[in-house]
Amino acid sequence: MLGEALPNESNQVSQWLEDDEKNRLYFQQFKTIWEQSKELALTIPVDEKAAWQRFKQRVELKPEEITKTTPVISFKRWMQMAAAVLIISVGSWLAYQNFTKPADIVMAQIETLTNTAIDTLPDGSIITVNKNTRLTYPEKFAGNTRNITLKGEAFFKVHPDKSKPFIITANDVTVTVVGTEFNVKNYDSATEVIVESGIVKVAHLDKTIMLQKGERVLINNSSNELQKSVVKDSMYKYYRTHAIVCNNTPLPEVIAVINEAYNAKIVLGDAALNQLQLSTTFRDADLETIITIIQQTFDLQVTHEADSIVLHSK
Repeated sequence: MLGEALPNESNQVSQWLEDDEKNRLYFQQFKTIWEQSKELALTIPVDEKAAWQRFKQRVELKPEEITKTTPVISFKRWMQMAAAVLIISVGSWLAYQNFTKPADIVMAQIETLTNTAIDTLPDGSIITVNKNTRLTYPEKFAGNTRNITLKGEAFFKVHPDKSKPFIITANDVTVTVVGTEFNVKNYDSATEVIVESGIVKVAHLDKTIMLQKGERVLINNSSNELQKSVVKDSMYKYYRTHAIVCNNTPLPEVIAVINEAYNAKIVLGDAALNQLQLSTTFRDADLETIITIIQQTFDLQVTHEADSIVLHSK
């Protein structure tokens, strides 16, 4: 690189470069570092006279003693040596950055609008994604964790790997597992995690909670409260099973799931309806059929007001 190699040395380098593609890559990387280091060294301003005076004071010799008793190295040579040290130092740092920093991470994304989707992540984990959901993850999980970001709702069947935890970020909530099955629902006002198997750690700000099979936690996005409870029904599975299973489920909860599943706007017109409970299963039923069943079960009136379907007591 300095043009100081003898012909036979240059030939050896040329042969070395031709022997292996890895050699050529290494040479090119080192050449880039070398050239960047020289450019950096040239950009550093130097006051030669001040530097020379500081050097003489440091060795504590008089000028005549330096010229008579001490072998004098020219200032130009000193600067060459200093520049060499600088180049080596900066070059080493650049080499460290170049060889130790991770490669650029290529991100992938799953985004649903009106339909659900099933996909497999790079580690073999299987996910079922509800509609109106966006899930972002690296095309290849590198490092010591498997990190993804979720906005919406998805069910995860995580491939076990104790050495590389699976971490989901949803707003300010992080869900950490090593191999389990669970549902995460993240919407504007809250985040909900329901565990179907294994153990799941849920953290929000400075609080952490552990969930086991059949447990649920609800985190309000505007507070730091983690509300843990036992799962009493399987209605949350509707987008995977295509069935809304009600088991003495409060009518407001049933209506909320129906509105979400069918993109409807059903409203309970009387406060008394909030006390009603429903036990039935809606499997691949159309919205009109569902409303008719609810109406007949509780002997209700149904009216249409603007874009809403309103249920009233008779």
